[in-house]
This record gives sequence, structure tokens and C-alpha cells, in this order.
Amino acid sequence: MFRTVTRSWQAAGPLAACGQCVAAGAGVAANDLFGREDRPVTDKTGPDSAPELPGCTNVVLARSGIPRVYRCLRQGTAASALVYPVRVDASTAAAFNKQAKALQGVDHPHVASVLESGVADGFPYLISVGDAGTLAEQIRSQLRSPADLAVLGRQLAQGLAALHGAGLVHGGLTPGAVVLLADGQPQLSALALGLGQHTGHAALNSPSQLYVAPETLRDGTLTAASDLYALGAVLHAAISGKPPLAARMGETAGEHILRVLNEPPARLEVLPDAFADVIARLLEKDPAKRPVSAEVVAAALAALATPTTPPIPPIRPVTATPKQPPATTPPLPRPAVMSRTTLRTWPTPTPQPTPTPQPPTATPPATTTPPPATTTPPPAAQPPASPPPSSQPPAGPSSTSQPSSGAVPAAGGKRSWLLVAATVVVAAAVIATLALVNRKGQTETPPLSAPTPTTPSTPALAVKLNPPADHSTYVDLTWSGPSDVNYAVVIAQVGQPAVVRLVYKHTRYRVAVVPGIQYCFAVQATDGINKMETDPRPVRDAQCER
Repeated sequence: MFRTVTRSWQAAGPLAACGQCVAAGAGVAANDLFGREDRPVTDKTGPDSAPELPGCTNVVLARSGIPRVYRCLRQGTAASALVYPVRVDASTAAAFNKQAKALQGVDHPHVASVLESGVADGFPYLISVGDAGTLAEQIRSQLRSPADLAVLGRQLAQGLAALHGAGLVHGGLTPGAVVLLADGQPQLSALALGLGQHTGHAALNSPSQLYVAPETLRDGTLTAASDLYALGAVLHAAISGKPPLAARMGETAGEHILRVLNEPPARLEVLPDAFADVIARLLEKDPAKRPVSAEVVAAALAALATPTTPPIPPIRPVTATPKQPPATTPPLPRPAVMSRTTLRTWPTPTPQPTPTPQPPTATPPATTTPPPATTTPPPAAQPPASPPPSSQPPAGPSSTSQPSSGAVPAAGGKRSWLLVAATVVVAAAVIATLALVNRKGQTETPPLSAPTPTTPSTPALAVKLNPPADHSTYVDLTWSGPSDVNYAVVIAQVGQPAVVRLVYKHTRYRVAVVPGIQYCFAVQATDGINKMETDPRPVRDAQCER
């Protein structure tokens, strides 16, 4: 099966006619439930209640997130109004105003500046400068490289250090709370400011729990250490595309929270060891085992980032670090390369000893005199010897074709990828030796080309699920595949068990959905003997993985 993780945003309309208010699209930071989820918010004041803020539009850009986001104009410049949709009592309002005032005093390039704050008609709000998007939106289209991730992590850690130095805790750091300026510089935005208990910070099924520290989920604790855990989770998502412990298909919210509390996250093998160690420490379950401060994290990440440009540290780290990032980027395309090299290289070890070692042993000088015509009659006997090797390789590819066909229905076993990765290392050595052998004997090229024709027959079922068409209350699914097989549609809603619908030989299906809720879909196919399942497709920016 595959996992589903909520992460979405909501587009908006054109410029408002009033000239003061702008209803813009994505790029507005939501607060603690980050990624701008399209989930209904339980609201004590009604769905359309909002304070009157001069110069701000009444069109909600992100109704379902907390806070709701409105577009405003301040001094002729675009700004974002973050309004918490729940009225608070006097004591909470006083705490909010106190922390908002402290936030206005934080002047740091990686903390979004606050232009205005207050409590209007019982609703807390912040107005900050406009931005060009969020990290959550960037992750959807492009992941960070290890070098870029080190820079991003250092900048965010420096921003957290500035907040912690002012006595503030962010309390809601996720990719959606990291806004990006026009030049790409990141800024921390949308702090909870003491409103965690009012914003449903650890609400079940909310995207916030994907980045929230275990102690916060357990008892609501918000400290600098919990911010560091969230930083580790954000960096994990920025390079892998998913939070450390994403929700699994069919997993209830309670089950997911139990995993977050008890299950260690997977190590990021795509990163150099020193970098992976930093993120692993940030994601420790025990706050006492995390780095002591954001400054320490910033310094550690700065040390990781600098060797890529100047050779200041020792020579070994400098040479090791540049080599590893390039080596870490290929793992993403590796699966495609693995399948090909595995099929082509496994047959080669058998022909390798058979080509011409026998004639050379009989007449060592003959290696220099194979061109003369006197030696051509014996080679005539060699071609008959070469067909047997060609008959042996087909047995090789048949064994390799089984793993390749088995990899199709395999539903995301990481162990199998590790085995394939080990195979690629062996295959690389085989290719190197094969290149040397081919220079001496030309009879080994046919065996390589012979097994390849057998590979097209391995994929028994080829089904492609097209991107779903989301129509708010229903989703249209279409796919291409053989006409003589039976199909079933897998429907996964976050926090709910997966549902499978048998659609027989149809290649389109309409699914009724709940507006604003994220889903993942896949199509299964079987001809009675073989079976397969497509890669999952998301809607509303859900994150799906096998």
C-alpha cells in the first residue's frame, strides 16, 4: 500500500476592485497546520466570522488552515493578514499581545517582520510583509539538494535562535510556515504566540502532527527543543518530499500519533553521514538528546555547507564532502538505471571466462598473429564455441527478469531496493571488467544483445494512472491499460481505512469525495494470473508513497 500525508494550498482570485485589497493566490503562510490544508476548521464563531481589518480583503485565501490568511495592502505594499478564527478570552488575548509585541522587536533576515498585530473583536491577528511563496509549495515541485539543504537549515536555525533569544517559541514550524522572499531567502512566519491550545495544534488528522514534537503531541509542551524537532522534520521534508513519519494508507490518526511517539524515523541515507547525524539528533524523541540550542545547529550546518566552496577544513573532509553530494543525487534516478544494468550485466559473468582464453593458452604468440590467414581456420571453430555462451546467457536473464517483474508488484519494500542497490555495485564492477574483455574479444557483444530481447516480455501488465481531475465534490480518474483485464480503484483518505472499488474492465471511474479533504488514488489490475498496482496519485496536494 502507500502512505498519505496532507499538504495543500488554496488558490484565489484577481485583484480586488477597491484598490486597497488584493485577493492573491498561493504564497501566504499559514500557521501551525502547515501546508495549507483544505480541511474544515471547527470554528466557535461560524464559518464566515472575521474581524474588520482596514485595507484587507474579506476573501479568505486559506480558510481551512489556522490561521486563516487574507491579502492586504499596507503603505502601498502587499501584505498578509493571519487571523485566528477562534475568539479568545481576555487572558489569552493579553498573552498574545505581549508575545506579538516581542515579535515586532525581532529584527532578523530569516524572521518575517510583523507590520501590525492585535486582537480585533476577539480574534487575534498578525499582519506581515508579503512573500513569494512557501517552502511547502516549493517542495511540491522541487526538492533541495544536500548542499542547498545545509544552507536552508542554517538560515532557519539562525531565525529560531533569534526567536528563542527574544523569549519566543515558534510553536508551529512546518514547510508552510517558511515563507520565501523574491530572492529565495527563507523566513520564519506565522508563530503560534501562545495560541497553541486554541488553534487545535495537535488536532487529530491535522498536518501539524506531521511536524510536531512527540512531547507536544503527548501533553502540549512547547519549548525551544520542540522547535528544533520541527526544524529537523522540515529539513527531512525538504530533501525527501515527506515528513519523517508520514501517515500510512488506512492508518487512523490515533495510530499515527502512537507511531510518532514511539517509532524512530528512518535515517536519511541520501545525505552525508555528518549531515544525517545532525537531522537524526534533531528528531530524537527525548528533548534532552537534541542539540542544546538553535545556535549549535546553525554552527553545525554552517560547517557542513562551507567545505563545498572553500577548502578550509582538513583535506579529507573537503574531498569527501564534495564527492558525497554528487553521489547522493543519483539515488533518485537509480531505480530506472538499476533495472537496466541488472538485466544487462548479470548474463555477462558467464561469457567472460569462455571467449578466447583457450586459444591464447595454446599459442600465446597467436594473440599477436590472429590477423594472419593461417590462424583464421581455428577461429572458425570458435564461433561454434560462442553459441553455447549465447545459449547460457538467456538462462541468466531469465533469472534476472524475475526480480524485475517482481519489482513491479512489490509495494514499496525498502529492503528490496537495498538489495538492488547492492546489485548495482556488483554490476558496476562487472561493467568495468566487461569493458576490458570486450577490447580483446568481440565474441562477447552478442551475449549482451541476446538477453535484451527477452526483457520486453517481462512486463505482463502495463497500466498508467493519469493525474486525477478534482471537481471539489468528486474526482474523475482515468487510466490506460490492456482491455482484457479487470481493474480496481484504491481510494485512500487521510485518517481512514483504504477502500477498494472493483470497476471490472472500465478505464475511468468517478469517486465522490469530501470537499477539502486530501486523498490518494491507485489502480490495481489483474488478468487472473498476473497483478500489479500503479503508483499512487494525489489530489489537493496530499503526499502519497508506497
